[in-house]
Amino acid sequence: MKNTAEKMKRKGISHFIFYLVTVGIAALSVIQSQENMLPEIVGILIYILAAVSLTGAIICLYKDLRNGIIEKFLTAVKRNSFGAHFLEDYRFRTVLTTMPSFVINVAYTIYNGVIGVMSQSAWFITMAVYYSLLGVMRYFAVHTERKISRMEDQKLIRKKELAVIKTDGILLLVLNLALSGVVLLTIAKGTAKAYSDIMAISIAAYTFYKITMAVINMIKVRKMQSPILITIRNIGVADALVSMLTLQMTMLVSFQETNSLNTDRMNGITGLAVCLLISALGISMIYHAFKRKES
Repeated sequence: MKNTAEKMKRKGISHFIFYLVTVGIAALSVIQSQENMLPEIVGILIYILAAVSLTGAIICLYKDLRNGIIEKFLTAVKRNSFGAHFLEDYRFRTVLTTMPSFVINVAYTIYNGVIGVMSQSAWFITMAVYYSLLGVMRYFAVHTERKISRMEDQKLIRKKELAVIKTDGILLLVLNLALSGVVLLTIAKGTAKAYSDIMAISIAAYTFYKITMAVINMIKVRKMQSPILITIRNIGVADALVSMLTLQMTMLVSFQETNSLNTDRMNGITGLAVCLLISALGISMIYHAFKRKES
């Protein structure tokens, strides 16, 4: 009992020190963005370190809260049948939490489409195509999952699941074309949007968190071997990769002098890497469908 208490005490102290260090790094990044007192390359490293440490602090804070307030809240939720089903059934939780992302995709599609048509902007229209494809993929996966949840024929269920992962794999490859258009237009016309320093750092922290969770979830569903869940999580990874690319473009516009770095080259290299990774995801999904169909 004493050893457990001692471990908890040491853990609490280490987390407190980590929170203080995170606050210090965040403050330094804000000062650097305002005063430019350090070399630009060092400044970029500080911004990245601030984003990573903020993400880590959020995860630690979540764990600390879960041991107290959140744990009590979860206990209360489990008393409700729907709440218990949501917390204990990973498949159900994954599909349900995909719906907000679908709604956001629809909203971004409409927003970019309207602005693109009104301003005759190829960049906004391309972004509308990108978000519409993400929305279609998510809707197809969720809609199919809802249909097969009421089926009992395992062969038919397997057939529909494989159809989802194959179709969305093909759509990921099509999405790559829209993404390539975004990258080319950004390089050619400099369409990346600059944000305030605090906003850019906040976006960076959220993006790193998004990427971390997307990778963790993808690894988790790979072990479950569910084509529907693999599809949903791969879409999340693709979305996170594009968010990372957008973050780089935003950070370069927000914090860099136009002549200090070859931003076009950096955006081009990162854009190519992201496109290749998304292509690999799409091809792996198509291959998975083909392999499972043959077996």
